[in-house]
Amino acid sequence: MKKLLLSVSLLVSIVAGATHIPSEVNEKVLKAFKETFDKAQEVTWHEYENYYQANFKIDEIQVRAQYDQEGGLIKTMRYYGEKQLLPNIVSRLKKKYGTREIFGITEVTSPNEVSFLVTLKDEKNWYVVKSDVYGNLEQTEKFKRADL
Repeated sequence: MKKLLLSVSLLVSIVAGATHIPSEVNEKVLKAFKETFDKAQEVTWHEYENYYQANFKIDEIQVRAQYDQEGGLIKTMRYYGEKQLLPNIVSRLKKKYGTREIFGITEVTSPNEVSFLVTLKDEKNWYVVKSDVYGNLEQTEKFKRADL
C-alpha cells in the first residue's frame, strides 16, 4: 500500500507542475529532449546526481524521461490506463486474473527492456503484475486494500 500511495503522490506532483527548466540543464539534453518529445506539454525538469529527468504529458499520458549528461536517453516511464495497454497483455491479464479491474499501468523502457507493471484490484486486494511485451505475466506483489 505504501508503494501505491507513493505512486499516487508522484503522479499528483507531476500533474501539478508547470513548465520549468532549471538553469543547470545543458543544451545537449534539451536538444535531445525536443527531438524526441516534440509534443510534450507541462514539462518540468529535475536534476539528480547522475542524470536529468523531464516530467511531462503527451496526449493525456504522464511521462518521465531520464537523460545522461550527454543527452542520451537512459529510461522512460509512462503512466496510463487499460485502453493504452497492448491488447495481447490485456487478453492474458483478463484470462489469468478474471474480473479483477486493471487500475493503472507503468511502462518502463530502458535500452535492454520494455516492461509493464500493471496494478489490478478486486474487492479486497491490490495486485502488481509485471509483464513483458509478449504478455508473460508474473505477480510481484499483493496488498490488502485500505481504501474500503
